Amino acid sequence: MSHPEASWLPGEPAPGRPAYRALADALARDIAAGRLRAGDRLPTQRALARALGVTVGTIARAYTEAESRGLISSEVGRGTFVRTGFGLAGAERGAVDLASLHPPVSPGVDPAGLLGAALAGLADDPVALLAVATTEQNQDAPAHTEAAAAWVSHAGWHPEPGRVLLTSGAQHALTVTLLALAGAGGTVATTPLTNPGLIAAARRLSVPLVAVESDGHGMLPDALARACAAGPVALVHLQPTLANPTGRTMPADRREALAAVCERAGVWVLEDDPLSPLADARPAPLAALLPGRTCHVASTAKVLTPGLRIGVLAAPREAHAELASAVRATTWLAPPLLGDILARWVRSGTAGVLTAARAEATRRRNALARELLAGLGVHVDPSAPHLWLPLPEPWSAGQFASAAREAGILVSPGDEYTPSRARAAFGVRVALNAGVDDETLRTSLATLRRLTTTTPPPEPLG
Repeated sequence: MSHPEASWLPGEPAPGRPAYRALADALARDIAAGRLRAGDRLPTQRALARALGVTVGTIARAYTEAESRGLISSEVGRGTFVRTGFGLAGAERGAVDLASLHPPVSPGVDPAGLLGAALAGLADDPVALLAVATTEQNQDAPAHTEAAAAWVSHAGWHPEPGRVLLTSGAQHALTVTLLALAGAGGTVATTPLTNPGLIAAARRLSVPLVAVESDGHGMLPDALARACAAGPVALVHLQPTLANPTGRTMPADRREALAAVCERAGVWVLEDDPLSPLADARPAPLAALLPGRTCHVASTAKVLTPGLRIGVLAAPREAHAELASAVRATTWLAPPLLGDILARWVRSGTAGVLTAARAEATRRRNALARELLAGLGVHVDPSAPHLWLPLPEPWSAGQFASAAREAGILVSPGDEYTPSRARAAFGVRVALNAGVDDETLRTSLATLRRLTTTTPPPEPLG
């Protein structure tokens, strides 16, 4: 395998840092920004020293520092190469990633820089720093749950901070809710296309899933009533806002009708709502309509920054103790450090700035996608950072995803979103991701459109 030679030179170093550390910092910034990619060959120590007017010893120390951070590796006789740093490389080198889901952010808003500022503020606050570094508590700090409750509040709904639990992301919150409330042989009702995280957790916990008929507005109330009457449904999973994978938002009257069915049936509701802060106008959540039976799940990872992996689980009073016990059993306590960062961002308004920046960028990209894919049956909320692309016959989801990969584009095949293998999904999810520039997105969507007009390659014989 050949590796491109990087004629890399660092930008202006940060003042007050030793030269070798400033060089290592510059390497880290350029890897994070995509200016250096995994496998790129760096200049030799002698060449870089000559270009920068520093000693070879300084470059050697910089490369050693960068290697200790896991950024680069040196191979005797071959050179120094950029490594695949955790969280910094795509699934496949050179492929356009429209398969994962990372909402875009407006230019000029730097989540990493804002996180750095929050960490610096924590470092300058000895009382708060000591608290997050040495806590032995078995419950979340009140300041953290108060901030989390304020952050998820909308449309007149304000959860009690004392009923809010912090988890290690939305996936953990989903798993905890299934663990606590879907036992004893009960099933979980969900939509025919649903969150793959729910599917994964249910399979691991041996919790049966039943797909309830839905339309363009979400789960059908009459179909849910029939499902509840036919068997022991313990929990109803709903994604009312910017649903994964369809990108649709459920109108207020459908939410009200489903809440009424769940109340009559006496079932718990799992309201899976991690993307709703991106929505322009959010109707009242199920948690406001059926507060005594609804577990509302939100998350910071998609709408603030991926590394701030905090789930917010607003629990109904009667289920709070059981849910809290499940959190303790699976992680003991969400990281207080992350809870403190969330609280600081909520109090300072940074959370609002980041959410607005992602919402604005998402609306713009969504409009571009709807324009380029017009006429292909794409129906999506204008605030959604992803869309569902139905496939014409004779394409299967797997065939189309494979053909897209051959064209250098990663999409998420629909079969990942079906709770039962008995029902195939003839579509793919396309995410309008951060890390993909506008022109690349435009070209990629045009390529996907062209693919829908072609015929899949024949299946191999035998």
